[in-house]
Amino acid sequence: MSFHYALVDDLLSREEFDRRVEETITASGDLLDEPTAAMLVVRDLGRNHVKVAQVASGSTLSCFFGKVVSVSSPKEFNRSDGTTGLVSHLLVGDETGQARVVLWDERAMAVQEVAVGEVLEIIGKKGKDGAPEVHGLALRKADCEISCTMSPDDRFRPPEEIPELEVRVLSLAPPAAFTRRNGDQGERVEAVVATADGTRRLVCWAPALLEGTMAGQAVRIRGATRVTRERGEEYHLDRNGSVAASDAEIEVPITPIAGITEGVALSVQGTVAQVRLTRPFTTRQGETSWVRNLLLRDATGSVAAVLWGDHARADLDTGDTVTLHHVTARQGRNGSLEVHAGRGSALILPEGESLEVEMEGTVVPVAAGLCLDDGTGCHPLEGDLPVGARVRLRGIRERRRIIPLSHEVKEPDAGEVQERLGRLLASLGS
Repeated sequence: MSFHYALVDDLLSREEFDRRVEETITASGDLLDEPTAAMLVVRDLGRNHVKVAQVASGSTLSCFFGKVVSVSSPKEFNRSDGTTGLVSHLLVGDETGQARVVLWDERAMAVQEVAVGEVLEIIGKKGKDGAPEVHGLALRKADCEISCTMSPDDRFRPPEEIPELEVRVLSLAPPAAFTRRNGDQGERVEAVVATADGTRRLVCWAPALLEGTMAGQAVRIRGATRVTRERGEEYHLDRNGSVAASDAEIEVPITPIAGITEGVALSVQGTVAQVRLTRPFTTRQGETSWVRNLLLRDATGSVAAVLWGDHARADLDTGDTVTLHHVTARQGRNGSLEVHAGRGSALILPEGESLEVEMEGTVVPVAAGLCLDDGTGCHPLEGDLPVGARVRLRGIRERRRIIPLSHEVKEPDAGEVQERLGRLLASLGS
């Protein structure tokens, strides 16, 4: 019963679990065996078995049945502390889909006892970023039948090497740190690029290759691989590849709003007809992120758009013409289609003149970040300035947003404070 207890060991003690299993067997008139009774106890505690398609979107820990589609042999790798580890993979499926099960170290050797076509009961921890994989914590053979296709989905096929590729860079994020599976630290750059037939996400594991590359530029990439993910194909590039400027003319196909279809990556362009305030929320990882709702309109119709993460904090307003690249559409709460732009999407704003400015005001927190209140209005700020402080800054204005280059905190003037307080008291008295 240790297998099923692992699903609920954070809810009750092993002794209490065993007691409930025995009570379940007794209540059935001894018709249930221990594994079945244990499954019922787990279900009563709210930890039901799920289908394979729910593994990536469900709770952090899940239990499911899967038919083995393929098995990979254990492979050694070196950790950052100098020790050697083992990793192996299983591809399992049911009638709802397929998922990869990653097994580490001593668990990796378990694949030697597993054959294609067998059904396993698996306890796993969800992978990162909604990937269709779990890190296997326990597995055992199960006496049940599952019908599923025995050929791997496109998502799980080996990456395809692309000798040469010409793309137009639509957006380029700054380098971001990540932790490799062996514990080492690294950096990667994510971009959205366009080819003649559509847009793709590009992940570069060697940021130096993209140094000097600008959004809007055409480049020739050698040594990339094509990988299939949940949202479709994407390109990966490591230090063995190369990037060079190109004079290729690559036009990005734009889908009219009336032609938007669900479930495919596309690019749309429209005028902002309505825009709501940016709203912060807490992610499943406990981090703060943002969301913002828009209504986009073109000559063919209108569509709701949802911006996530940093896109939600962009400097935009009613009347702006914006372009969203590599977005997907799905049904909203009211049953109509809406497009979602988040990680892996590009938001292109109207070009604005950059002006050098000197301003003085109070740093005020707002839903989208910070703004500078100079008495005439609240100007969005880029960067991290002391909240509540009165500052004098020199910076660049791009559209409505101020990008500070330098700033100094101004000490409050006692006479000015008293004067402002007097005006406030007089207004309250009136």
